[in-house]
Parts: sequence; structure tokens; C-alpha cells
Amino acid sequence: MAGTPLLITAPRISPRLREGLTALANDPHLPIERVYASLMKLEGYEALPPAIRDDIFQSVEQLARLWFRLLLTGSQPAEPVNAEIEESARRRVHQSVPLQALLRATQIGAREVWQASVEVAGEEVHLARELALTVAPFLFEFFEGIAQTLAQAYVEEQLHRANWREANLYQLHAAIFHSPDDHASFIMAMSALGLDASVPRIAIALDAGFEALTSEIRRRESERYALAVSRHFRIERETIVHVWHRGRAIFWLPGQRGDLAAQSDLAASQCAQNLVNAEARLRAVGVGLLNEGAAGWAASANEAIRAVEVSLRCTNGARVARYSDIALEETVRTAGDVTRYLVSLIEQIRADSDLLATLTAFYANGRRRRPTADALGIHLNTLNYRLERIEKMLGASLDDAQWIARLDLALKLAHGTGRE
Repeated sequence: MAGTPLLITAPRISPRLREGLTALANDPHLPIERVYASLMKLEGYEALPPAIRDDIFQSVEQLARLWFRLLLTGSQPAEPVNAEIEESARRRVHQSVPLQALLRATQIGAREVWQASVEVAGEEVHLARELALTVAPFLFEFFEGIAQTLAQAYVEEQLHRANWREANLYQLHAAIFHSPDDHASFIMAMSALGLDASVPRIAIALDAGFEALTSEIRRRESERYALAVSRHFRIERETIVHVWHRGRAIFWLPGQRGDLAAQSDLAASQCAQNLVNAEARLRAVGVGLLNEGAAGWAASANEAIRAVEVSLRCTNGARVARYSDIALEETVRTAGDVTRYLVSLIEQIRADSDLLATLTAFYANGRRRRPTADALGIHLNTLNYRLERIEKMLGASLDDAQWIARLDLALKLAHGTGRE
């Protein structure tokens, strides 16, 4: 939607003032360079790439020339000029220039154009008076109109961009969770978002009571957390993809091609710990495994959610849960015959509550015998006797790495974590 055209009546000025301002209008480099120099000191401008700086410089020059032309000729800006002003505001949205910085730029522009005009008057009192009484109100009205035009176009573009991004995120969500084999839809949605679909990603799931929020508040909270994730994971906000899924906010964070899954997992969990330390409302953050493609993204998200579910059932107080910590157990859980075998190992000793309590304490104390005996309140010889009975009943060896891992899983599957 086009903004309201600038309809400002230029004042009549004296021939002497017109002569001085015409010379300035023909060579306005001084006020333009002052504006540009001031802009580059503002937050939101100073770190911009050279191409964007050049674009801003051209916009500054356009506005300065437009004001001089309107003052000296009285001609209103044509529709294409208004369209160019609005388009420059829309570009600032996509260049990540804040609206506050954009409006500040118009204030600086008015100030520098006014300063240059005052310098034209010099020591001539009557020209200074004419500037103050005749030109100043026109200058302020002009730049106020420009600011309104820029703000309206900027906000409209922000809304359009948000709606457009939401629509593409919906398409991406559908491709990931409902048709992960439709690679073309995944590529198309990622391309529309301006993201590289070939980059592997790791999912994190945030649990912060989102299910109790209205959709609008949930959307705002998710965006707030996206900024927090960007800060604590040291990732550009625009590269983060986030959706609402199964009661959690899911964030997919870009990795690097060739990254090792274990390295990404460790780095992500460390950043997740920084996040929960800063965000007291987070009940748990789950970390999935690095993966790629629609199916890989879905797997990583489901892993992160599963890690959260397990974390919320535990009583150790940890708020960061890594799927890698439960991956082996989860894999075994999906193989019914293996699960039944492992659980049956515990069933063999369950009839003797002392043996089950002993094996549980043995693993809880890192398989160290003296601490285990102390925890159980029994003599070390009694502990050794019980462990030998367990080995004999199961045909096991508690010094064998395979049996150590096997019984650890068996305890967890049977009763150790209370998981599903």
C-alpha cells in the first residue's frame, strides 16, 4: 500500500536567498557528507556492509536534492519519487536497519540541511531572519512528512515480511514433519526463507510452559527466545529456524559441513546451559543430534523433545538434556526382543530384594565397591558375596565391559529412570 504523497507548499523566498540556496542545491555535497558521517556513528549503521552504506548515501542525497528542488521550484515530488522513498524504507527492513535509526536519520538530515542553509546566510541578518521565519517551518514540515512516509512503509514491510515468513515456516513445518521424503518441498521452503538447505542442523527443544499461552503470546515469546538463542549460541538470528511442535518451541541451529556430531552435541549443550542460566522460566532444554535434510531435521527435533520429556521426569535438577545421553537406551527400547532380554536379566534377581538393591547401588556408585558397601550399610565381604551371586545367577562378569553396559541398560529399562 502506497503512503500519502508529500503535499507541502513551498514558501516564497527572496532573490538573494534563492541565489545562495541555488548554489548550495547545485553542489550539496557538504550537508550530505555530514549526514552520512553522522549516520555511520549510529547503532544499526556502523557495521553495515559497503553496498548497503552506498545505498543509504544515495537515499540521503535524494532527500537533500528533493528538499532543495521543492523549495526553489515549488514543484511537488512526482509519484515515482514518493515510491522511491517508500522503497528505500522497505530496503532498510531487509538490511536490518532499525526503524529508530531510520527516523533518526531524517532528524540528522534536517539538522545538516538547516546548518548548511544558515551558513549561506552568513552575516546577513535579513537572510538569517528569512530563514528562521520562512524556511525553517517548511524544512521541519518536509522532513516530518518524510519521516511519516518512511515509518509507514517500514512498518508495512515488516508486517508483510512477518506474514510471508510465517507462511513459509508453515510450509517448512509441513515438509519436515508430514512429508519428510518430499525433498523438493523442503528445498523450496528453505529457498524462500533465503537459507541453504544443504547445511546440517541441530535441533533444540524449549519447554517453558508454552502450552498455557494464547497463540499470539506464544508467538511473541517464541520470537523472544529466538533472540536469546541467537545471543547464547552466537548465531545470526536470521539463520535460525523455529516452529511450534508438540507443545515445545523447536529451534534448528546451523552447523558446518563436515562437523562431527559429537563435537556439535557438546558445543550445543554448553550453549544451552548458558541459555537456561539466563532464562529462569525455562523448565528444560533438549538437544538433538546433528542431521540434515527434512527427515534429519524431524529426527533431531523429535530427539530434542524426547530428551526434554526424560529430563522432566528425572529428579537430578538438570535443565539441559542431551539425547546423546539416552540414545543407546532409546535405540534398544525400539527393539522389542532386545528390551525383553535385558529386562529379563533384572527379573532373574528381582525375587531377592537384597540382590536388586545391591546391583542398583553398585551402578549408582560408579561400580566402586567400598562406596557401595557404605551406601548399603553392609560389610565389604557381604557386598562381594552378593555380587558373586548375581554373576552366577546371570552367567555374567561385572568386570567385563559388555556385561557392564548390558546391566546398566537393563537397570534403566526395568526401573531405574521411571521412563516410558
